[in-house]
Amino acid sequence: MPFHTLVGCKKQKDESNSLEALITRFLIRSLLNSNINSELPSNLSVAVPRSIRKPSSGLGASLGKVPKSLKTISVSKGIAQDTFDYGFTGQTFLTEGTSIVSEILRDSKRDLVLISGAYNTAKTNPGVCIPGGKSTVRVTQSMEDEFLEGMERLGLSAEEARGELVSLQNEGILPVIGQAVPTPAMVYRKLSNNEYDIQIDYSFADSIGTPQPCPSNNKFQKSIKFKSDKTKIFSSITRSLKIFGISLSVDASITYITQEGKKDKAILNIKQVTSGSGNVDKSTTRFTFEECENDTDANTNKCVTLSYSNVYDTSSGDKITTSVKGKTSDFGGYVTTEYIDNANGEEYYLEETYDENGETGYFAVDYYDIVTPANNEYEELGYYDSDLYGQFYESGTNAYQFEWDAFVDFSSVIPGASGIGFDVGFTEYDAFVIMPAGVDPNVYPDEYIGWGEFYENDTTPGSDYYVDFYGTADQIPTAEVWRYSIDANGNEQYTLVANTIVQI
Repeated sequence: MPFHTLVGCKKQKDESNSLEALITRFLIRSLLNSNINSELPSNLSVAVPRSIRKPSSGLGASLGKVPKSLKTISVSKGIAQDTFDYGFTGQTFLTEGTSIVSEILRDSKRDLVLISGAYNTAKTNPGVCIPGGKSTVRVTQSMEDEFLEGMERLGLSAEEARGELVSLQNEGILPVIGQAVPTPAMVYRKLSNNEYDIQIDYSFADSIGTPQPCPSNNKFQKSIKFKSDKTKIFSSITRSLKIFGISLSVDASITYITQEGKKDKAILNIKQVTSGSGNVDKSTTRFTFEECENDTDANTNKCVTLSYSNVYDTSSGDKITTSVKGKTSDFGGYVTTEYIDNANGEEYYLEETYDENGETGYFAVDYYDIVTPANNEYEELGYYDSDLYGQFYESGTNAYQFEWDAFVDFSSVIPGASGIGFDVGFTEYDAFVIMPAGVDPNVYPDEYIGWGEFYENDTTPGSDYYVDFYGTADQIPTAEVWRYSIDANGNEQYTLVANTIVQI
């Protein structure tokens, strides 16, 4: 694939000490008198770069809606122009991913402020549901400022954040100043495992001003789990929707890891199942973004390294995989995309750059027809400006890997488990989670400390394979690898496989 080798890259102008940046940091840090209880986390994710952020489009937005065959979209233009006109770009995938991140986190400041109103009551009654409206919280200017700060952290400008705040207030999702809001139905639990210390499950009524009773089935809309020192936080949400006989269920979660001297990291996981007329389509998405610097204060312009992957299982049993990797800041970014459709014998490799407004400056497509190589095409649009985008470019086999990456050695296997990329149903795509010793992901699916994926034509089956790892060094010798899959009903399945894990 004729991607570039770049040398002599010039860094973008550092705006971190501009008057505007200094004022922004001062204002944010002046919110020290937070309306969120000090025992609760105040941020649930790495800051999102502006260049891959747009106003929220809703959690139900499908990340799996890709054409059966991209090659069929047109024959009147070149492959790059065709693909770009269709809107199939890595930047689009990242933007959709951050929209869902923002959907999960958009209300987090509000949620945490309202949880704080009944937190002490719930804490003194662990395991007991405290019904919504046990307390009320009257919204103040400082609370609204905190809502706005949260939106700006998720990539919106001050003007956009204000516009979205007003929109959400009009919809009744966010409260207005002076409004007395009931606290949510919630239950506090003290956890005894090593991954998290505290769990809070909670639900709101459809109208934020209406108290929410404790759910009779003990199922809550949202959950937050975190370590007492806030170094690891897990936030999840479940949504279900049924329209005209079509059912959509979405389970999404954010894991946020922040430790002294390490790069902050956030991992989005989404499981989406669409069913109707006897057909079931499944989509699983993983989106990881990690700060570029160990010290958050030094991480200027919200620079992040990105990795996005989506596996789309059609009702006919075909798999389509999409992988995006790159680096992005508020000023733009560079990403590469792999799209593999084995059922149709097609592979697309994209390379692109975009500016602070998400406008594309360079777009190249390398298309391979596996069955008929004579149909292979390559086309590039625009101009690759290495002075602007060289700072985001990484070359080599291990480009765009994350801190604490590890590799798993599958050369030693147990009977009945052939390792990565083998066995019926796993030849095209295979996925694995790393678990602490003795923790069964079928029982505790949120406790994983690492993740890895295999794509056909991208990795040699049975070989060493690099994964994201975010456990601790002392967990390496005893950590276990479990194969991850989704059955015909959309249920997650995990199977233990032999391994040796080595941290890089």
